[in-house]
Amino acid sequence: MSEQDMLERFEELEAGRILGDLSNEEMAEWQNLSDTHGLKKDFSIELAAAAIQTEFIQSHADPLPAHLAKSLRQTFPRQTPPPKIAPSVENPLIWQRIFRSPQAAWGIAAVFAVLLAISFIGGNSGSGTSSHLSGNPSPKEALERLRGKAGDLIESEFGGTESYGQMSGNVVWSDEMQEGYMTLTDLPANDPSKKQYQLWIIDPARDEKPVDGGVFDIPSGESTSIIPIRNPLFVTKPQAFVITLEQPGGVVVSKQEVVVALAKAS
Repeated sequence: MSEQDMLERFEELEAGRILGDLSNEEMAEWQNLSDTHGLKKDFSIELAAAAIQTEFIQSHADPLPAHLAKSLRQTFPRQTPPPKIAPSVENPLIWQRIFRSPQAAWGIAAVFAVLLAISFIGGNSGSGTSSHLSGNPSPKEALERLRGKAGDLIESEFGGTESYGQMSGNVVWSDEMQEGYMTLTDLPANDPSKKQYQLWIIDPARDEKPVDGGVFDIPSGESTSIIPIRNPLFVTKPQAFVITLEQPGGVVVSKQEVVVALAKAS
């Protein structure tokens, strides 16, 4: 599959993910493209979704479809501090035309695809060939860069539960940069179509509920993996990091039926 084909497929899956209509197989495909080729969801797209939801409800006679409203609320929680709005989403004339359209839901999906393409092109401008589709550094390179730049880095060791006692690893995290990585060794490979690992960040100063740190997979035959932490919410004082095993695509709230490993912040 060519780079253009991968981008087009990821755009299609990303629009479906935000609209909340991906199957388990499609969600696994989205996660695989994101992890393998460095494609990441653009926070400006999530912000656009929230902006569209607000304006649509205020100015349109028909209510926003229930499944789309639910997806937007889950993707962009109310308690999230609003980030700076990227210039690409500040165009009231364009939004007004979309809101007046009888096909507004499809218009929203089209806008997501355009924003994703702009983000992709911007990240690759001026670059020739690269082993990473988006031009991003590898997880190992990003971890080394974080160690060299962050002045508030914390590092904790993972301990596996009884069924995962053979695994080991650590987690590094920077509050200042809101960035962190897990290095995991001998964690069993998973089948993304059946189960996926999910990280939870315990930050009592923020909320009594754990913060989702992202869903990830461990490929077969890979003894050590470096996993980026993908926290959609701002974390200030993490007290612990917990890995659970969940259904494909992860969950909003974990029942913690299968706790894999725990790392307490020092």
